Amino acid sequence: MFKNIKRILFILLVCMLAVFLLERSTSNSSNQEEAAEQNPIPSNPYLSELYSYKGSYKTYEDDAYTSVNGVDISSHQGTIDWAALKESGISFVMIRVGYRGYQTSAITPDSAFQDNIAKAAEYGMDTGVYFFSQASTIEEAQEEARYVLQMIEPYTIAYPVVFDMEFIDESDEVRNLSRQEKTDIADAYCQIIQDAGYTAMIYGSASWLRDEIDMAQLLDYEFWMASYSDTVTFPYTFSMWQYTNKGSVDGIEGNADINLLMIPR
Repeated sequence: MFKNIKRILFILLVCMLAVFLLERSTSNSSNQEEAAEQNPIPSNPYLSELYSYKGSYKTYEDDAYTSVNGVDISSHQGTIDWAALKESGISFVMIRVGYRGYQTSAITPDSAFQDNIAKAAEYGMDTGVYFFSQASTIEEAQEEARYVLQMIEPYTIAYPVVFDMEFIDESDEVRNLSRQEKTDIADAYCQIIQDAGYTAMIYGSASWLRDEIDMAQLLDYEFWMASYSDTVTFPYTFSMWQYTNKGSVDGIEGNADINLLMIPR
C-alpha cells in the first residue's frame, strides 16, 4: 500500500510540474506578445560579425543586404577636391542644404550648398541632402521642408532628404520640447518630403533616436543612426550608419563623417 501511495504522489507531482510548465509557457508567450505590442519598432536586422573593413571603409554583406560608403558635407569641409573624392571609393554624398539658427530662428542656406551640389552632379556622384533643424513648432518644420524642396528642385536627388535635429547648447529651443513634440516636428517635415516623391529620413545619434523621439510613430520614414564605434549596439532598425566623424577621405581636408548605407538586395 505504501508503494501505491508513493506512486500516486509521484504522478501528482508530475502533473503539477506539467501544469506549471504549461502556465509558464503561456505566460511567456503572452509577455512576448505584449512586449511586441508595446514596442513595435523593427529590430536591427544586421549581424555584428558581418561588418568588416575594405581598405579604410567599413562594409557589410549578407544574403539580404549589401552596402556602400558615403560622406556628409557642408561649408565646414571647405574646398573639396571633387576629382579626388570621386576616386576615393566614396559612392555618395549627403549635402547640407541649410540650417535654422537656434538664436534667431531664421533659415539660412549653407554657403557651400550650391557649389557642392553642382560639383556632385558634374562628377556623377549620387546625392542626398539634409537640413539642420531647430524647429520649435510643426509650422517651422513644414517651412523647413518646403525650403529644402525649393532648393533641390533643379537637381537629381537619388538619396534621402534628411531631417537633422540635435541639441546645440543649454539655450537652444529644442531642449524645451517634449519627446512627443520632437516626434511631431520630425513627422511634419518628413510628410512633406515624402509627399513630394523623395525618400524621407531622420538623422540622430543612437540616444537621440532611442530617447528623444518616438521611432514607433515614424516608421513610414528611414533612419540614419550615428554611433562612433566598431560595433553596433543600437537595437532598432536603421538604413544608414554614420560610423565615424574622424574619417580620412581623399579630397576632403581634415576629419570626415563617413556613412555606411545598407542596401536591400
